[in-house]
Amino acid sequence: MIILKPSWISHNGMPIFSIDIHPDGTRLATGGQGRDSGLVMLWNTAAVLDENSENDENVPKMLCQVDSHLASVNCVRWSHSGKFLASGGDDKIIMVWTLSKYPNSGNIVFGTKNIVNIETWKCMFTLRSHSGDILDLAWSPRDSYLASCSVDNTIIIWDAQKFPSVHKVLSGHTGLVKGVSWDPIGKYISSQSDDKTLRIWRTSDWKTDTIVTTPFKDCGGNTSVLRHSWSPDGQYLVSAHAMNNNGPVAKVIERDGWTYEKDYVGHRKAVNCVRFSNSIMERKVGKKNHHMCLCAVGSRDTNVSVWQTGLKRPVVVLESLFQGPVLDLSWSTNGLNLYACSYDGTIAILIFDPKDIGKALTNQDKNVIFEKMYGISPLERHNNNLLIENPAILKMNGTQQSEVQEVDPKKEIKQPVPNVIKPLPPILKKQIETRTSDGRRRITPIFIPPTPDNAEEMNVLPFSSSSECKSQVVVERVNNIIEPNISNSCSNFSQESQTPTIIDSTIPRSTPTSVLQISPNRGESKKRPEPIALVSNLFSTKKIKFNNVEDNEISSDIRPNFSETTMQKRKFTISNLCTDRVVVENDKCNTINGAISKMKFYTNNLVAWEKVFSSSVVKYCTNKTLSLIVVALSDCTIHVIGSKNGSLICPPYVLSSLVTSISSNNHYLLCMTQNSLSVWNIYKQECVLHEEKLNTLVCSNKNKPVNVQKCMLTENGTSIITLTTGKSYMFSISAKCWMMIGDSGDAIYSNSTQKNKHNGLNKTSGKYPLSVMQAYSSKYKSNLDFKDTEGISELCSKSFLEQQMSAALALESDKEYKYWLLAYVSFLTEREDNDRLRCLCQDLLGVSHGYSNHKKIETIIGMSKHDLLREVLVIVAGSRSTQRLFTEFHDQLQQMSLND
Repeated sequence: MIILKPSWISHNGMPIFSIDIHPDGTRLATGGQGRDSGLVMLWNTAAVLDENSENDENVPKMLCQVDSHLASVNCVRWSHSGKFLASGGDDKIIMVWTLSKYPNSGNIVFGTKNIVNIETWKCMFTLRSHSGDILDLAWSPRDSYLASCSVDNTIIIWDAQKFPSVHKVLSGHTGLVKGVSWDPIGKYISSQSDDKTLRIWRTSDWKTDTIVTTPFKDCGGNTSVLRHSWSPDGQYLVSAHAMNNNGPVAKVIERDGWTYEKDYVGHRKAVNCVRFSNSIMERKVGKKNHHMCLCAVGSRDTNVSVWQTGLKRPVVVLESLFQGPVLDLSWSTNGLNLYACSYDGTIAILIFDPKDIGKALTNQDKNVIFEKMYGISPLERHNNNLLIENPAILKMNGTQQSEVQEVDPKKEIKQPVPNVIKPLPPILKKQIETRTSDGRRRITPIFIPPTPDNAEEMNVLPFSSSSECKSQVVVERVNNIIEPNISNSCSNFSQESQTPTIIDSTIPRSTPTSVLQISPNRGESKKRPEPIALVSNLFSTKKIKFNNVEDNEISSDIRPNFSETTMQKRKFTISNLCTDRVVVENDKCNTINGAISKMKFYTNNLVAWEKVFSSSVVKYCTNKTLSLIVVALSDCTIHVIGSKNGSLICPPYVLSSLVTSISSNNHYLLCMTQNSLSVWNIYKQECVLHEEKLNTLVCSNKNKPVNVQKCMLTENGTSIITLTTGKSYMFSISAKCWMMIGDSGDAIYSNSTQKNKHNGLNKTSGKYPLSVMQAYSSKYKSNLDFKDTEGISELCSKSFLEQQMSAALALESDKEYKYWLLAYVSFLTEREDNDRLRCLCQDLLGVSHGYSNHKKIETIIGMSKHDLLREVLVIVAGSRSTQRLFTEFHDQLQQMSLND
């Protein structure tokens, strides 16, 4: 055995709290205290293990130093794939690092003079949920999860596939949780705490399986960490600080029955850390070869002992290896090198000879052992480790797979393209230099694209000096003289280039009439509609503004602003349909009793009819369902005209003030004035909503003007508005009040991980009113960055989904309700919330007990509850942890179908 203590691996004399070796053995990570922050440092193991490399100046010793943590780093852990490095510390956050492929090597570390980062590591994810110092981290066997424990008495299971999503929070400890470790089979996860317990949790349902207390009754809280470890075969769990006959030991807990009759004894002070090698060693003892596991134990007595399962005595005991407590241990993949770090700021490497500890088994041999012990290999093990109890689940899954695999035989089946790494394009190394007519030099800029940063692969970058990063661009001189790009006259522009498609200007009476033309394709316009002011006076401005149509299927809306004293002469043309066109000429002719405005309706470029008004047209919209054109005039009247012949359908509606917005959908008409909103059923000539005041929606923003950004009318006559505050409201006729259906600035919305579910819906079609309005509100209210500060992101996500369901139900939007219902079920199924799933399925199955008469409600917004339940059960069947819930309601639903 060889013992190495490289003096150049240090944190400038500060403590090193954690150490971990990369799975490929090329990098060594250390975490600890810096001078004014937490410090994570990466070291080149070639310079550690090879003396010639250590003495070679061309071989770097330190690869990278990052000081992004605001406080001491307590733990660093490599993922099993080696792709990620997780670090956690006293600043209550976890940072997940990955190697960047941008050529930034050779940079001097900020605040230093001679420390150079050979590699560039970037923080891919920042995990915030703990409310106290983070003491230990552990990756699950296949890197599916990352577990962290903290002084806040909790263990958080992070979903490594959906960082920074929290998969589960394990609560149960009543003291500081100082250690966490995964069972190599993936069935259990263990945690050790200052509450004198070691808990073993099941990963199938994240419930407590066993609590071990007896070995820890006499233990005191005098250890900074309690890093325990599972043996690589999963048969043993060795704890940190335990007591036996008033002496400190590392207690050996057997998987079979969770018995604890064996100890690793000999240390004089409490055991801080235990670490098993991931390799199973084959060693000859006597005449037979035995499979053994290597276990290292570090204590506060500054000693390290190494044990092998099956032997009563340690392989080696190293006394006074450090001058401070041993805080962390790490084994290399081959099981021959042991790395240890201490509070004194130094590390030690123990290099073993295979003759002393045996030879490591190959992965194939390990799989054979696992199959004999557990009947399954860890490489083949899946998250769903429960047996399928109901054959209907298999049948349902088989039906889904057959639907996916059905392919049109006429279509060509394309083979998947292999993931081939394309070579990087050559970087241009020429620069063109020219001279202008006045003798000035001009260097033509050349765009040099950055190197793609592919985080999926982590290849070892070549260690090079900073001299290789110097610019190698060659300047190429061109003798041609170019003219400055300056026009002789900056004010003489052509009239064509000056004329915009949409006119926004003040036109006096003497100005000739101009034409406003809006393209039939509304999607081509990139100009957002101007908001409709609610607080300030709309008609005090001296500009005339026109709005584009938001949705051709719903309305065609124009909005001018008028002067209080005079009306400007205006002619405009608006195309609403692909073959129809409306031309409005305000103040076409002046008479003794006032000006007359004229409207022409064109079909296939031929005038179908003409109509005149005694006041100027300020708004108009079309109704395709009833073949109507609704015109709002400046005298506060609304005219309903048949689009076929231009006849007046009914006498004009008279409002109390000028119309600011008008739209029509199905049989309904919406008109908004400066302070109120009205809705009519123009087919029945009935009032649905009469001058409902908008003041209640803006009373909380008295000091800041609030505008209506969008106004919408659904097919059933429900009016919806979105304000520039990001809030959306609908008016409930039955409840006779406004209801909030969305708020993009709400804290629940901002901290929900489900808000991106909007992408699955059409945000432009009038058939999805909730998505349309919420998409508009999110444009004008920036969302908060997702930071799970108190572990409430899961609650926020659940509340957000429930709000979406209730809003869709109030709007009677069947497609959106079904969409959010299934999203809610997926959310609950993923988190195995059987209680809420059972309540939801019970409501869809039968009688709703929320009504006094117990009336059977069979539909929701016209959709059959049983049909919805069938789709819900398809999602529930996808998780084996909810299969009994599936069986319960699947059988009842089948029985009810037979009875019907």
